[in-house]
Parts: sequence; C-alpha cells; structure tokens
Amino acid sequence: MKSHSFARDRVIRLRRGQSIRLVCGFPLITRRITLHPGEFVVATCDASPRVIVVGCQDFNRRIRIHLLPGQQLIVRCRH
Repeated sequence: MKSHSFARDRVIRLRRGQSIRLVCGFPLITRRITLHPGEFVVATCDASPRVIVVGCQDFNRRIRIHLLPGQQLIVRCRH
C-alpha cells in the first residue's frame, strides 16, 4: 500500500482491490473508507492547503473528508 502526504495536490485513480494511505502529520489515529466503483474522496488536511482526490475507477459521486493533524485515512476500492 502506498502512502501519500499532503505535500502537493494530487488526483489518484484506484483500481478494484487497491488501497492507499493518506497521512496528515504524524499518524496517531486511523480512519478507513471503502469506495464503490464511481465514488471518489476529496481529502483535505488541517495542516496543509493541499487537496488529494482519490477515485475508485471513475469520478461520479463525491465524498468529502477533512483530516486533522495526527490522522491518516486508508482508502480502499471495493472488489
């Protein structure tokens, strides 16, 4: 599983079964989300003005998530 910080804006497209970890600061708390094909997450971090967009195959239905410093998010694309 790859790990990404909020050092720059990114758009990441996952395929079925893939997962990725988004880290906001030093990870102390872990949140998990599983996306269905067509869903995507727009994640922001309190410590950075950057945005990371992670989609499961397509980008049709948006979910917004705001991480606080010390949180990480594991995003998985459903099989």
